[in-house]
Amino acid sequence: MKRPTQADVARVAGVSRATVSYVLNDRTDGRIPITEQTRQKVEAAALQLGYTPNALARSLREGSSRVIGFLMPAVHNPHYWGILEGAEEEVTAQGYHLALVTANLDPKRERRALQSLFQQRLDGLILMPTFVDRYADEIEIVSERNSAVVFITPVEGMDWVFPDIRSGAESMMDHLLGLGHRRIAFISGVARRLLSRHREDVYVEKLQQAGLPVDADLLRRCGPDVMDAYREAQALLDLARPPTVIWTVNDLLAVGVLHAIHERGLRVPDDVALAGFDDIDLAEQLYPPLTTVHMPAREMGRRAAEFLFERLEDPQCDLMQEVMPMHLVIRQSTLGDTMLRTAATAGRPGRGGEAALQR
Repeated sequence: MKRPTQADVARVAGVSRATVSYVLNDRTDGRIPITEQTRQKVEAAALQLGYTPNALARSLREGSSRVIGFLMPAVHNPHYWGILEGAEEEVTAQGYHLALVTANLDPKRERRALQSLFQQRLDGLILMPTFVDRYADEIEIVSERNSAVVFITPVEGMDWVFPDIRSGAESMMDHLLGLGHRRIAFISGVARRLLSRHREDVYVEKLQQAGLPVDADLLRRCGPDVMDAYREAQALLDLARPPTVIWTVNDLLAVGVLHAIHERGLRVPDDVALAGFDDIDLAEQLYPPLTTVHMPAREMGRRAAEFLFERLEDPQCDLMQEVMPMHLVIRQSTLGDTMLRTAATAGRPGRGGEAALQR
């Protein structure tokens, strides 16, 4: 008979897997609002199923490290920190600690970081690699060892979570085209082109569907740094026919573009509109606040950790793979104050799907 897991307890209690974790480990730390009624439901479900915290029992029996390794691509982008924060919350709730390594978007450094993690005495791994296709041998070894490993990128035959980037990109292009923009620039600043493939594909497809030409001058590829985007924005603004809106592959690069626009004495969105991707905390604090696509970074990190502990509890459980939804967040950088107020009053979030209007 299969031993009950926290997922089973959650199903019987009618709560989330994370709530079960917080209650059974008694680690809400006053930050997680768990009602007494919910606590009793979880405890009753655990008793009914005969659930015991297997991970703790195993650690006492086998002397596990109670440490989870975490590979982060780089430290410069706040988006990654959001994922780390979500994972850390769940790992801490389970009574474990995180061992963090970073790769600085460098393939050789990433390989060394992975090898370092594989050599350490860790109970599991959460990996967010940039060059995952180059590590087939390492991934095969991990798979053969039946190790508890969760990727934050799709990897065949492994547990993973990943955002629905394509749908997010579609909602952004629908929004920009719906505003009447026809000269739409896209700055793709990534460590490798594969990382922006879905966004680039959608950019081209949406232009073609609208009967617009794909102007090579408006599709700019550069490095992943803010200053890379700043230089590309300067080049775009120097064009004889500059774009009416600039969309960047992530919010961090939008900061460099915004600097270039302000440096010219131009106004956003009156002279040129601006949009990003990820919805990092900084996006709402920029002037003007940035229209972007919300990527559920913290939720992704938390979900990856939940998958990891499911695998620790039941190494033979089915593969866990989840695509997490994204949504458009419309702010002043594309609509401006007047248009934003009008759209909010009329209840028209544009053509971006489940868009959110924010001032």
